[in-house]
Amino acid sequence: MPNRETNKPANLGAGKPTNQGTRQAPYSYRNLDVWQSAQEIAAEIILLLRRVPRDAAVDEITHQLIRAAGSVGANIAEGHGRYTFGAYRNHLSIAKGSACEADSWLDLLRRVDAIGEQQEADLHSRLISLVAVLTSKILSLEARAKQAGYRVREAPIPD
Repeated sequence: MPNRETNKPANLGAGKPTNQGTRQAPYSYRNLDVWQSAQEIAAEIILLLRRVPRDAAVDEITHQLIRAAGSVGANIAEGHGRYTFGAYRNHLSIAKGSACEADSWLDLLRRVDAIGEQQEADLHSRLISLVAVLTSKILSLEARAKQAGYRVREAPIPD
């Protein structure tokens, strides 16, 4: 259950004692703001879709949207659990693509009048912000990998 004042998980701060005598949460993808944002957006989308009028076309769109929205947080978590910069970067890239896919499905739902313009605009704004954070994390990982002497992208083929 999140802390209502900080919107952080209630267990954030539980874990091993530090030198100052305070407790710190164990390192986990669940401590990542980007993962928490992705999960909040996915949950909000699921709750929104429970109120959408049902027909075959809208049902198919909602299934795709739920899969795309859920995939964002899942790929952040999976990438965080990987051993290498490249694998983590790849999963963040997949998460970024899933966020863009979810945004596209939301646009389609608005175009067929299944959700309102304001609902779509609010979620679009949050997804675009999430994409920006994911892009920043990808670039940061690439810089760290380069500094450590790793290659996280394929080298270009010489002409």
